[in-house]
Amino acid sequence: MNQSAPVIFYGSPLSLYSGKARSYLRKSGIPYEERLASHPDFFQKIVPQIGRFVIPVVQTPAGDLVQDTTEIIDHFEDTTDAPSVYPESPKQKITALILEMFGDEGLIRPAMHYRWNFDEDNKDFIALEFGRIFNPTGTDEEAREIAKAPMARMKALLTPLGVMPDNFAVIEAGYAELLAALNTHFTQNPYIFGGKPSIADYGLYAPLYAHLARDPAPSILMKKTANRVWRWVERMTAADMDKPEFPDMADTYLDNDEIAETLLPVLSLVGTDHGPELKALVAFMNDWLDKNPTIESGAKIVPDPEKRSLGSMCITIRGQQFTVMARHYTLWMLQRVQDAFDGLTASEQQDVLLLLEKTGLGYLITERCTRRINREGYSEVWGEKRT
Repeated sequence: MNQSAPVIFYGSPLSLYSGKARSYLRKSGIPYEERLASHPDFFQKIVPQIGRFVIPVVQTPAGDLVQDTTEIIDHFEDTTDAPSVYPESPKQKITALILEMFGDEGLIRPAMHYRWNFDEDNKDFIALEFGRIFNPTGTDEEAREIAKAPMARMKALLTPLGVMPDNFAVIEAGYAELLAALNTHFTQNPYIFGGKPSIADYGLYAPLYAHLARDPAPSILMKKTANRVWRWVERMTAADMDKPEFPDMADTYLDNDEIAETLLPVLSLVGTDHGPELKALVAFMNDWLDKNPTIESGAKIVPDPEKRSLGSMCITIRGQQFTVMARHYTLWMLQRVQDAFDGLTASEQQDVLLLLEKTGLGYLITERCTRRINREGYSEVWGEKRT
């Protein structure tokens, strides 16, 4: 490990993406000091450089800032000798990137639904958690009061995410099926690809920890219906491999680029519950680009920092219509999958395509935005045209 001085990690226990980055830092043995957003340096030094209030942010010993969780992980992949969390074999590599995308982006709806629509169990817990980001040692009453504004801002995202009463049953059905599929997998495997975590584990951990295993209502649901998923969350929270249930399993990925049969139902659910949005996003963005042909490379996709997308779109999931904002960041994640696929040999691509077609995910390779999406200056910008 060539990372000796600790990095400064600005995050929060209740933050979905903080959990992903924190787990990576712990398991990779990267020393860090965690600070809340209430730390004076965050508002005085970090927010002015990033340009908005957002967590997590990592400050390196050299003073550089890294904001996005995927970019945080990739930064340490490039600058330390920590074992890589990206499998080298083709099927595992592409599958890992797909599941990272699904965790980061495809599980936002169940994460938000189970946090914000179960007030009887969750509301006071969430209020105290939010309040103590900004006043860590305040009384319960002070925490509840200070939490009102940030909680209102977060709840306002439910509508643009499509988390509406008509859709609750569909969101819950998809999540129940995912828990069941993952429970079967983690009964036989400590991690997604065997004996150690990959970028897939970190992506899935983000929502399955902070919202779905930590908030009271979904925590009880997970513990009652998917005990092995809960155990995996616990395992991902530990600094070591924490797998006494598998004493003979090495700290390696499965041999011969194996994808466990128990993982195939999980991949199929990516297509069922995230596929419609991915396809619609590509169509939405390509239509927008057709109507704005002179957009320059390097231009911010959404120039207004108060806005989150270029518009909304209708999608159908499990026969139910959702109206959702077009989240261009998702296409940056999809682009990572496609770039990795494009870097494979022809025979490797064929093996990957056979797996994706088997699980109904072949479109992840063919459905492409006509312009690249890059990240510069802590935000997404337009890149060059794709051929």
